[in-house]
Amino acid sequence: MGSLKSIFAVGLVAAAMAGCSTLDAVTDFGGSRSNFAAGSAMEHQLSGRDRSALSDAFLTAMQSGEAISWRGGKAVGAVEPTGYALANLVAAPNGRIAMVRGDLDLNHMMETELGAYVLRRSGNMRTGPGTDNPVIKELPAGAGVEVVGRVINKPWMLVAIDGAVSGYIYQQLLIKAPGTELELAGGPQRRPVLCREFTQRLELRGERDEWNGAACNDGTGWRVAPPEIDPATQPQNLLEF
Repeated sequence: MGSLKSIFAVGLVAAAMAGCSTLDAVTDFGGSRSNFAAGSAMEHQLSGRDRSALSDAFLTAMQSGEAISWRGGKAVGAVEPTGYALANLVAAPNGRIAMVRGDLDLNHMMETELGAYVLRRSGNMRTGPGTDNPVIKELPAGAGVEVVGRVINKPWMLVAIDGAVSGYIYQQLLIKAPGTELELAGGPQRRPVLCREFTQRLELRGERDEWNGAACNDGTGWRVAPPEIDPATQPQNLLEF
């Protein structure tokens, strides 16, 4: 993947040419295009043509994972997808958990916030809750994980390693981490929502802006996620999709 800087430079060179993506929107939330410039100090300066070009480029980038440049009526810009994340599994308002890969099976309701566990013996971590799913890697006995979700009606746990969701482990392979056996754990049942972090760059009338954010897709299309909120200062309401 080319760097955002080089992709954006290509977009500037192409500013005198018609060159925006023509891919249709995956889904327009609420029957209209989402504001994919949310988070930019220049978002209110964009014309309808600028927003249309940005929308096409943004959705193409989220689907393909590739950096995409765009040109609208007067503005040019670039969108670069970065890491994956999951929403709707933590109590922090609008909170997300980093995710190592984007091919995990997320189509399951889960009990959340189950805490620290260790493997009682070595076992395979998989992309989904079942032995028919591909093996990601084998984890050794004693390896520590954080269980972010227990699949409802299936004996499988969605686990995070070093703060990033990594895959599924068979429930019988896991026991509570030493010292946490008496801790209360277990949150509400939720379905995880796939997200992608991104960096965007925009130029309009000689002004430039660059910002970071995230977009989430609950199965109906991509939309820009609201900013994460410090749970110490706000009521703990889970993100609703």
